[in-house]
Amino acid sequence: MRRIVDLNTDQIRALDRSTTVVFLTGGMLEEHGPYLPAFTDGFLSDRLTQELVQSLAAEKPDWTALVFPQIPFGASGSNELGGKFVFPGTYAVRPSTLRAVFMDLATELGEQGFRWIVVVHVHGAPLHIRAIDDASDYFHDAYGGRMVNLWGLVPVLAGWGGALAGLTDDEKKEEGVSLHGGMDEHSLMLYLQADLVAPAYKTAPAVTGTTLQESFDAAKPASWPGYLGSPRLATASLGQRIWESFAAVASEQMLRMLDGADPAAVQRYADLLEKNPIYQEGWIKPAAAHDEQLEAKEKEWLRKKRP
Repeated sequence: MRRIVDLNTDQIRALDRSTTVVFLTGGMLEEHGPYLPAFTDGFLSDRLTQELVQSLAAEKPDWTALVFPQIPFGASGSNELGGKFVFPGTYAVRPSTLRAVFMDLATELGEQGFRWIVVVHVHGAPLHIRAIDDASDYFHDAYGGRMVNLWGLVPVLAGWGGALAGLTDDEKKEEGVSLHGGMDEHSLMLYLQADLVAPAYKTAPAVTGTTLQESFDAAKPASWPGYLGSPRLATASLGQRIWESFAAVASEQMLRMLDGADPAAVQRYADLLEKNPIYQEGWIKPAAAHDEQLEAKEKEWLRKKRP
């Protein structure tokens, strides 16, 4: 494993482009309610990158993992589920900004001859995922390389969700349709970094719905605490089960790409979300409109500043 920040120009030039995998790790500053840290997604992404690097070393010992510094930005905090674009703990960039960042990095890497890029950004907002998917497709079309947004692949998310199959009926009912910061994310953090989980999660009330629409609606009141689900059900053992399941699938998808599979042929989560009318009307369209409003505001300021 090599860290790009440690290398000089000659060392970077010497890397074999055909067997060097660039890891771009993201990290979303996003509210996760009163019990989890705002950088929960970033902690998960960083840990997953570490495990993917280990997997690469074990399965392809002659290859090089080239790890970039973590990019601590993401788009569309889950507070937008309830129509809230300002929420303590969420400090997002616009989806178009995120797309530009990853497209620019893809351009720099492509121009220097790199062929393999793995993006590890464990955040599930529709426009966020689509932005990174777009950058991945651009890298392939413009430079002929492979760039995969692991968290945008349905099998990877299914690895996470499949680990919840062992819940009891009562637990499933209490958790409801958990879209953000519920039992699963609390369990993951209890497993990976328990010191950052506020002890009061043990008595947290369930905030959820029995349907997708009900859960969207549950996030709308001004008193919404910032999570959907039942944090009190969380356990470190469940977190370990979720982690081992989805990390294994993420590793499998990465290795398949390196063996020649086209990641664009794998079903994408963004495609599913964009076809869902509840996501379209409740999140995607409002978030896209907000993006356009912010862009117009910033451009107008610049126009006045530098006519």
